[in-house]
Amino acid sequence: MKKHLLLNRIRGQRLFWSVATVIFFLVLPRIISLGYLSLVIEMMILGVAACGLNLIMGYAGMVSFGPAGLYATGAYATALLIVKFGVPFGWAMIAGPIAAALAGVLIGWFCVRRTAVYFALLTLAFSQIIYTIVFEWYSFTGGDNGIVGIKTPGILSGIESYYYFTLTASAVCVGLMWMIANSSFGKALQAIRENPERAEFIAIHVRRYQLAAFVLSSFFLGAAGSLYCGFNHNVFPVYAHWSKGADILVVCLLGGMFHFMGPILGSVVYILLDKIIVSFTEYWPMVLGLIVVLSVLFLRGGIAGFLSSRLLYKPEGERGGDR
Repeated sequence: MKKHLLLNRIRGQRLFWSVATVIFFLVLPRIISLGYLSLVIEMMILGVAACGLNLIMGYAGMVSFGPAGLYATGAYATALLIVKFGVPFGWAMIAGPIAAALAGVLIGWFCVRRTAVYFALLTLAFSQIIYTIVFEWYSFTGGDNGIVGIKTPGILSGIESYYYFTLTASAVCVGLMWMIANSSFGKALQAIRENPERAEFIAIHVRRYQLAAFVLSSFFLGAAGSLYCGFNHNVFPVYAHWSKGADILVVCLLGGMFHFMGPILGSVVYILLDKIIVSFTEYWPMVLGLIVVLSVLFLRGGIAGFLSSRLLYKPEGERGGDR
């Protein structure tokens, strides 16, 4: 009885904070400047990309060094459809993630046949192939000049309107990933992460599940790329560079890749640190390296792991998903 009352109180608190969060995001454009609102848009887009990567890293235990290639695939597909083929913005935003998912099918088919470091190296190699294609194919992708002047509909031309568009798209993406992570599919991925041989022994088709996770991850990375393309009105080869993938990877590590909310917290902290530290020193990459070292040594569960262990109560039955 006491436990039942405690669980009801926890559910009530979660409902309260969920409603408070929704109201906060809806009124946010009224209480901060357009400059800070742009930062929030960047945080949301980076959060979607990091959550997408976390599907295979945190839940399936597959370390990928190639998220930048799939991120750029979504961005370039959206840009090319709008600029080269005159496809309406809304349809192009839908097609971008689908193009990334299709690329994920091709890349994942090869990559999931290898494990550990070989899987990571293959994903990096495919990402570099995509980078080389968009960098060298001047007649189609614009090469290092990129694709600029991507027009958005008049209703999305302002920062505030694009904020609400990004908020809606991000909420849908994160909601879908939450359902995936907490479904039987997500539990199967965690079983594969913990012990692939044992998972196969209980009739989980490991390679098929890993491929499905890779394709889903590619879709959400592509969605983030499409959103960023529409926000900046341009796309450049740097979107596919390995350093962009490293940023997404660091966000997962910093926030805590074994927790669903970890990448979202990581994206907020990463963007804030980037803007604050760059205003004081030009050695941001060195500072970032130190942050990664300290996180790995002293904060292995990331920010979410630290908060979860210190501040939050979790019912015993919900502890199995995190590590």
